[in-house]
Amino acid sequence: MDLRSYFRRLLRRWPVLLSVFVLVGAALVGAGFFIPSTYTSSVRMVFAPNLSVTTGMETRQVADLYVTSRMKTYAQLVTTNQVLQPVIDSLGLNTTVPDLAEQLKITIPTGTSVLDVQASARTGADAASIANRIANEMPGAVAGLEGATVPAESPIQVSVLQPAGIPLFQSSPNFLLNLVVAVMLALLAGVFAALIIDNFDTRVRSRRDVTALNVPYLGGIPKMRDAKAWDVLQFTEQAPEMRSLLHRIAIDILYAADETPPFVLFTSPRAGAGKTTVAANVAGALAEAGNRVTFIDADVRGGRLAAQVGIPQAQGITDLVSGRIELDESMFDAQWGGFTVIPCGGSAIDVGEMLAGETFRRLMRDLARRFDVVIVDAPPITNLSDASLFTQNISNVVVVAEAAKTRRAELQRVTRSLRHSGARILGVVLSRVRRDEQSAPADQEGHSKD
Repeated sequence: MDLRSYFRRLLRRWPVLLSVFVLVGAALVGAGFFIPSTYTSSVRMVFAPNLSVTTGMETRQVADLYVTSRMKTYAQLVTTNQVLQPVIDSLGLNTTVPDLAEQLKITIPTGTSVLDVQASARTGADAASIANRIANEMPGAVAGLEGATVPAESPIQVSVLQPAGIPLFQSSPNFLLNLVVAVMLALLAGVFAALIIDNFDTRVRSRRDVTALNVPYLGGIPKMRDAKAWDVLQFTEQAPEMRSLLHRIAIDILYAADETPPFVLFTSPRAGAGKTTVAANVAGALAEAGNRVTFIDADVRGGRLAAQVGIPQAQGITDLVSGRIELDESMFDAQWGGFTVIPCGGSAIDVGEMLAGETFRRLMRDLARRFDVVIVDAPPITNLSDASLFTQNISNVVVVAEAAKTRRAELQRVTRSLRHSGARILGVVLSRVRRDEQSAPADQEGHSKD
């Protein structure tokens, strides 16, 4: 998967990314305010051999080399009980020598006999006091280390080169640095969460989910408050916004079919996707536009339009194909929503064999002489054989998928099966989307029409 694919996935899950980013970022920034403030102050001491002014240069050089070689030892001396316990006692600190040693940072500038002691404390005054008290204790400690009883007799003199001052600003926490770190960690958490959600939540929800499978997107039908009313409403009874949306989808289907008269088969990846309702309203939109439309109720496995709107089903398409009845004008008497409805009928017949049979082919030719558009409501496609049988005589297919319930793998299985069978996928309609998704031309650039 390339970088562009990851970007599309993140864009698809931007609400997750944004939510996690805000929550994690706020938590990290908030936690920064609970970190105790720390102030740091440094004292600089210089170590030199205790020589008289008449001492020769050679002796001085040897003495300087000795001091330089002892600097690491003097640095270790700072953290001993001999130095730190008097500091604790004199300042009345509520701590121990090991804990106080943890608050110190001791450095020796390269090639020098200088010792920098950096002390940290809750207040600037405490930090400066600790550093300066350490500097006061160091002469005696060094004298003892070198075998002298008092600092004046020590062969090494310790003097303060720069005393510790009270810092004006805290050294930690660094709010600017913490903010940058919090933003970076929150962004990484958001990206990770979005990718995880995208991996596990494979439901089709919007245009992007459809076009990511390289199939045309026709539009999204909003979820209605009253599902029963949506099931029985004719196209002319829909709200103006819904009629406009359905009309655009119907025109896109006619344009993509690119044949006269167009035969269009409606199917879906699973039952209950609203396929029959979408097909019926597309038929109603085309009929209102002045087309002679017939709707064949061929979904013998599930919902049937005729049954929902009260059209008798004693005779229908299964009876015509099985030879029980002959096609005559009486078959076109049942109308609803401005178009002719041919019911499913009462004969038991395999729907795949029916749609792929020669009798059905001849029936399509007869209907072509009477109607401008023929719409066939077929059952959901469950396997490759369904796709090849359903599209044997009708190559133009519209797939209806229910938003937030249909999995991408299900939709991909159907579209692959249809392409393998040689069908032309005019587009996908998403039903029951949470918000209105504008329809798109079926031959939109970047998506094939086959």
